[in-house]
Amino acid sequence: MLSRLVDLSLRYKVLVLVGFAVVVFLGVRAWLTMPVDAFPDVTPNQVNVYTESPGLAAEDVEKLLTAPIETSMAGLPGVEQIRSVSLFGLSYVGVYFKDDLDIYFVRRLVGEKLQEARERIPTGYGEPTLGPNSSGLGQVFWYTIESADEKLSAMDLRTLHDWSVRLMLRTAPGVDDVTTWGGQEKQYQVLINPQKLIKYSLSYKAVMEALAANNRQVGGQYVNLGQEQYLVRGLGLVANTTDIGNIVVAEREGIPIHVHEVAEVKEGPAVRFGAVTRDGQEVALGIALARIHENAKQVVDAVKQKLQLAQEALPNGVTLNPVYDRTDIVKKALKTAESALIEGSILVAIVLFLFLGEVRSALVVILALPLAMLMAFLLMQQFGLSANLMSLAGLAIGIGMMVDGAVVMVENSFRLLSHQVGTAVNRTHVILEAAREVINPIAFAILIIIVVFLPLFSLTGLEGKLFKPMALTITFAMAGSLILTLTLIPVLSALILKPKVEKDTVLVRWVKTAYLPLLERALENKKKVFAAALVLLAAALAVFPFLGKEFMPTLQEGTIMFRVTGIPSTSLEESVRISQTMNVVLKQQFPQTKSVLATIGRAEKGETNDANYMEVLVDVKPPEQWQEKITIPELSDRMKETLERALPTVVLANTQPIQMRVEELISGVRATLALKLYGADLAVLDRLAAQIKPVLGSVSGVADLSLEANKGKPQLVVKVNREAAARFGINADDILEVVQAGIGGKAVSTLIDGVRRFDIQVRLDGAYRDSRQAISDIPLRTQAGALVPLSRVATVEMDEGYTFVRREQLQRYAVLQMDVKGRDVDGFVREAEAKIRGQVKLPEGYWIEWGGAFENQQRAMARLVLIVPLTIGLIFLLLYTAFNSLTHATLIIANVPFAVIGGVFGLALTGQYVSVPSAIGFIAVFGVAMLNGIVLVSFLNDQRRQGLSIREAVRQGATLRLRPVLMTASVAILGLVPMLLSQGVGAEVQRPLATVVVGGLITSTALTLLLLPLMYEWVASRAERKRDST
Repeated sequence: MLSRLVDLSLRYKVLVLVGFAVVVFLGVRAWLTMPVDAFPDVTPNQVNVYTESPGLAAEDVEKLLTAPIETSMAGLPGVEQIRSVSLFGLSYVGVYFKDDLDIYFVRRLVGEKLQEARERIPTGYGEPTLGPNSSGLGQVFWYTIESADEKLSAMDLRTLHDWSVRLMLRTAPGVDDVTTWGGQEKQYQVLINPQKLIKYSLSYKAVMEALAANNRQVGGQYVNLGQEQYLVRGLGLVANTTDIGNIVVAEREGIPIHVHEVAEVKEGPAVRFGAVTRDGQEVALGIALARIHENAKQVVDAVKQKLQLAQEALPNGVTLNPVYDRTDIVKKALKTAESALIEGSILVAIVLFLFLGEVRSALVVILALPLAMLMAFLLMQQFGLSANLMSLAGLAIGIGMMVDGAVVMVENSFRLLSHQVGTAVNRTHVILEAAREVINPIAFAILIIIVVFLPLFSLTGLEGKLFKPMALTITFAMAGSLILTLTLIPVLSALILKPKVEKDTVLVRWVKTAYLPLLERALENKKKVFAAALVLLAAALAVFPFLGKEFMPTLQEGTIMFRVTGIPSTSLEESVRISQTMNVVLKQQFPQTKSVLATIGRAEKGETNDANYMEVLVDVKPPEQWQEKITIPELSDRMKETLERALPTVVLANTQPIQMRVEELISGVRATLALKLYGADLAVLDRLAAQIKPVLGSVSGVADLSLEANKGKPQLVVKVNREAAARFGINADDILEVVQAGIGGKAVSTLIDGVRRFDIQVRLDGAYRDSRQAISDIPLRTQAGALVPLSRVATVEMDEGYTFVRREQLQRYAVLQMDVKGRDVDGFVREAEAKIRGQVKLPEGYWIEWGGAFENQQRAMARLVLIVPLTIGLIFLLLYTAFNSLTHATLIIANVPFAVIGGVFGLALTGQYVSVPSAIGFIAVFGVAMLNGIVLVSFLNDQRRQGLSIREAVRQGATLRLRPVLMTASVAILGLVPMLLSQGVGAEVQRPLATVVVGGLITSTALTLLLLPLMYEWVASRAERKRDST
């Protein structure tokens, strides 16, 4: 069938050329229009549920809100994980589903279950709502709104953003929501004076009920006046503070008592839970959230267009200033990948010319490279893949493999044409004969390379999302190269190649001069050569366990971020002061610093942090402007050391924006490695975590070790004394209403101003709630009309509670966060587990699990250990099918273990660990090693069929196949050299892969050229002797 396809292509050359011209056009268009991104979309199928309950402590939030919601979600189909955080005033529940479920389907499932959850939540404690259809990686664009006009307050800027800028940006394609962080949210505040309530014999409830009842707008249907119909509207909405103040609460002897007579009515800022500082000054921050599975660059481009329109609509002097732009890293990552592709392609072209030495042959082979890539781009577009660091890395890996088929085809065609020099020759016929000789081994070799990468399709979780695009692009490129080898390459060979005396190039002559004596010695000293190969293999296998293991090298984003955690009692104002100190220290001691942005606490809707936590993004100048030449990680470490000296009361950890968000998606915490301690009692969890922390601190390689300071949130507890309250005829509800609305504040209505909405908030005047004594003295009216202080019917005590409560798998857990530096994660975890088992006894019902990168590494390696042997078994079946010989199939498969040698030593010499990228490198090496083995064994069999003796067939076959074997290996090696030497964004992920492939191909090629002929002669001689004896 394959020969028939080549025959048809050679018959209809024009059709083939026209067909590929169309493919080129479509491929170029696909490349130009393909969505681009820094990395594949690693977002899990995640639905978030938020429930706000202002003023409620973390323990109460867990009991009243989080637990009922978790229980409702646990029975949903396809749920893999449920995580939650309960903290002051907010419940967050994250429901993670299997990746094969549609996100809108699972959001609908969660939405339906929320009704059940609402029935389990006590009335008045909050309304659970679905979070934005986004993920932690959805924060693609940050900007601040600032003004040079001092007349505009922080509240004015926040209002401009919320009701002008935000609404415009939400219409950008791909944007699910825009979050506001910092600034001051505008409210209309009614600050009640308890003394004036006493004067007029009024209660808190009376004021709240009057405000709610006197802010309405109704419709009265219509009336017919004459021949016309008039709609009836009842307008009673308040429009300003005057209208609110003039609402009548009650009347005494015909005299109305207005709100402004018992309370101060004013515009003021809402209670805030977070703040943002930029270069030491408080600002309002806007964050555009990309909808889940949307392309980040396309979303950011759309946001920037809307941002320009929003800027034009703002008052003079008000500016929108970009702070963080995901497309910056997209451009850097793509530049790294594209540079590796282009430079690798150029090196491949040079190598092909040096080996072939004949311009026409080299041209035909080189054309296969861009054409295979264009076909891959076309298929990537059809399958919805973006051009990113990992997908383009697949093409970089495949640069050498893409031309392998073309190399073998053109080299054999040129060799047969050289036999026809000086005679009238039908080039089409010669090319067809050349193709028939090699088409089967080429097709099987390319098919085997595709099969070699099948293990990558079995990966799940984060590693699957990262590396499946790479496997797909390699598969697309190899499928394209096979189609080219069967169709266009024979056509171009027939049109371009001419009969010419075959002469070895200078490079090939030099290589042959060195190779042939080595081959002769190897054939004469089989046992020594085989023993040496086994010693090298044994040495590599002995070194392998000492390499260490990790999930993936840390990708350097070119950005510095710090996670800063203060003691639980830290106020928002103190955190703002700390951020200002950090700004001063960084600006004074590090001239590389351009700007410092700190996001403190949480936005009013979103994030799950308290006021003692902040994330500080440090924007640095371009490295070429630095006086001292150091790397960004080194600068980050120096900054951290300096800040730790300047701020001894906080815990700092350095990270990067995307790295931090990915770590949070993996383990629920923002750290590279997390030890999770599960159990029921928070006090026991705290005690055990405190015991485990010094044990972890004694393990070498630990860095940034921190135990989340959970206990220690100061609380002022107002506890109802039911007996005392009953004696005065006061209900517990009356007391709790004062606590909730009087001390905490309560929104009782909404002031509507066009499209803008502002809460009307009722609260006691500050003088009556700013101290423990003031709260104790709040007067309450009994049913008999008497007045009693709050302290007579309730105790007012100081206590200490929890900042937050984390839950996973419907269990509470405590977290110890850490990073590992100077050693592999796998070895660190094994040592840490052994020490914990020996020094800490866990009570019944308590257990530990490791999260983060280690969890991914274990899952990925376990999957590969299972799938790789099955894949090798499938390849063996393909080899058996190709050769119809168990002996020859075993001979080629036996070459695979020796391909490991160079890869292992390459990792050891460069100090890199075994990771998922390096495992993929070993898989790629296996593919090329088998391809060379198939081509060589096929040709040796052909030589035997022509009547040559075994030794002569081996000698001549190895000599004739030397050039194509070296060419395929050299183009694969040199195609990856730019990836190996690259220093750009993303190079860290690609380097282990390139190291293994380059090192592995050097040793596997040498062994293919020396060990395989030797083994072939030994096996064939043995088979011949057995046949002769029978």
